[in-house]
Amino acid sequence: MKREYEEYGFYLLENAINGDQVSKLIEKLDTLSVKNNNYGTRDLMNKVPYVREMALSPPLLTIAEKILGEKAKPVRSVFFDKVPGANWNVAWHQDTSIALKEKADVVGFGLWSEKQGVVHVEPPEEYLSSMLTLRVHLDSTNTENGVLRVVPGTHRDGRVRSKDIINIVDSSRALECNANPGDILLMNPLLFHSSRKAVSPSHRRIIHIEYSAMTLPKPLEWFEYSETDMAY
Repeated sequence: MKREYEEYGFYLLENAINGDQVSKLIEKLDTLSVKNNNYGTRDLMNKVPYVREMALSPPLLTIAEKILGEKAKPVRSVFFDKVPGANWNVAWHQDTSIALKEKADVVGFGLWSEKQGVVHVEPPEEYLSSMLTLRVHLDSTNTENGVLRVVPGTHRDGRVRSKDIINIVDSSRALECNANPGDILLMNPLLFHSSRKAVSPSHRRIIHIEYSAMTLPKPLEWFEYSETDMAY
């Protein structure tokens, strides 16, 4: 798993969580969706404590530790869904920002923004290249419902300008990351990825959790992580 992940920038782990866990996650997230009417919800571990519990437990934490080492910790979480009322096209890109508790002037950290009330910033490249994203699938994902597409190996190019990403994609082979409920896709944030609008919109529920083993320079702090998480 680690060898293929490091070479290609992604790896699909099948049947990583069981049906009962999938059902419980859907139950928790259904309540969240109705309450917020939002199909791209950030700060998920704080809004749904069960997601935090899973992120800090096997198998998710075990996977993160195998890739990043024993200091791996969950630092950001997002819930995505594609349904008829929330069906969108996502252009080719890299995930180049991290979520923080507060803004502060620190060398190397810039392009500050705010998303759903959460402060985001682009950190030095080493923070991005050493992060791991786990995409937990609660539904089947395929061409019909807007599956994630990736260009293998592009994480090794580091941070790339948007216009250059398009040129590289045009001369590369993209792969679809088809998955079933309970599968977990490991992905490097710098891997080129995108998704089309769903042809036949239905639920395509994904829990996106980012892990890091790095410590931020003071006074910066990861938005969704605190030392109390070590008590889990």
